[in-house]
This record gives sequence, C-alpha cells and structure tokens, in this order.
Amino acid sequence: MKRKKVVLKTDPLKYPKYLLPPFLQGVISLADYRKWLEREGRQLNQGDIKLNRPYAKENSISAYKQKIHLAVLNGGEFDPYTGEKLRWDLITHKNAPASDGYINDYLNEFSLRPAVDHSNPKEFEFEICSWISNESKSSMVPDEFVDFCRRVVRFRGA
Repeated sequence: MKRKKVVLKTDPLKYPKYLLPPFLQGVISLADYRKWLEREGRQLNQGDIKLNRPYAKENSISAYKQKIHLAVLNGGEFDPYTGEKLRWDLITHKNAPASDGYINDYLNEFSLRPAVDHSNPKEFEFEICSWISNESKSSMVPDEFVDFCRRVVRFRGA
C-alpha cells in the first residue's frame, strides 16, 4: 500500500509548527505529538553523536524533528514490515513494565508503539515502524531485514 510521498515546501529549519497528521487526529493531542517529536529528535541526535555518525553534528535537533515528522507523514500510520496499525495512543505511556507484571505481557502491550528508526544508519533518513520491528531490525537496513525474515520463514516453514 504505497502512498504518495509528502514533501514540505518550507525550510525544515524554519518550519515553526508540526501539525498533527490527519490519521492521528482524535487519537493523540497535538501537544503529545510535539512532545514525542522533541523527545525522539533529541534521543536520536544524541545516539547518533555517540555513534560518530557524520550527519549527527551537522544537523540540529530541529532538523531531526523535521525528518521524523516527514517520516510520520510518509507512512507513520502502519508498520512498514507487518502492515499492522501502529498504536499512537501508547506514546504518552511510560515505557517500563509494572513491577507485578510479566515482561512478556509488557512487551506484547507495547509491541505496536511507534518507533523512529534509521532507514539506513549511514544516511540522515528515518522511517516509522513498530517498536517490535525496530528492536528486531536492529542495525540492518530494510532490505537486509526483509531478507533475514524470508530466511526465517523459509527455514521454519510458511
């Protein structure tokens, strides 16, 4: 299910407001979306700096937020690997298991929480996928991950 790619016609560093994508209206608030963008942009930038990725120091947190927002607009409603609808309502929940709960219950509950992933760690581009796809994909580029999944299915039987 390919969608037409969205391109913002404003300078990413001067784009003052991030509007709530239509598919998120009534699901989360604009304030929660902007907090999520800020948190994700900051975390990705800091992580990329620690990993010495060349684009990390060249781009501000605002540039990261712009790239993440574009990724949301260009496919943030569904996980690109499983096609499942992402659970945007979970972005306001703390990402920690209850002390009396089982870790598997926790992992299952948050598996469809939206996560920002590098499309390719060598490039300053992102995609939105489920938390579980992001964790499973790790540092692979999309084609490597899909190839890995095919090998698993081929070995285990479809």
